[in-house]
Amino acid sequence: MMQGWVMHGARLLAALMLAALVATAGWASAAAADPGPQEQRKIEGQALEAFKRIMTLWREEVYFELYDQGTAASKARISREDFAQRMVKLEWLPSGEINPRNLKAEFRFRTMVYIQARIPYKNKFNTGEPFAKEQTVQLLLEEGQWRIDLIQLIRSPYVE
Repeated sequence: MMQGWVMHGARLLAALMLAALVATAGWASAAAADPGPQEQRKIEGQALEAFKRIMTLWREEVYFELYDQGTAASKARISREDFAQRMVKLEWLPSGEINPRNLKAEFRFRTMVYIQARIPYKNKFNTGEPFAKEQTVQLLLEEGQWRIDLIQLIRSPYVE
């Protein structure tokens, strides 16, 4: 009888140890999935560089290439030609480089970063009316490239 309890106890102990091992492995893999501060800074830096490229394409009015920087969801909402036409009709363009002091990336996930920027705008038709605007845009990592919502770009000079 005593031998039965010992066997039962040994099985119970083995089961508990196995459960603890599985739980620890699960926590370790979950922890490994979250990037550390150094990796977060790297991801933010990549997103910032992508945002600067997007602003350069917009400033230079290269709208077909700018369209290629759009998220899949925004491309599903607007065609390349419609996007280019709407961008040509905008009165406002980014003017000059964005001051690095007014440019900040905020990591959310490995595939999502928010960029906060003070974007200087100039009027295409009346150069005497420049203004700057604080804006936050979301960049998503799709197919290995940081992409932006194209509809947000069309609206950005006007959205409050």
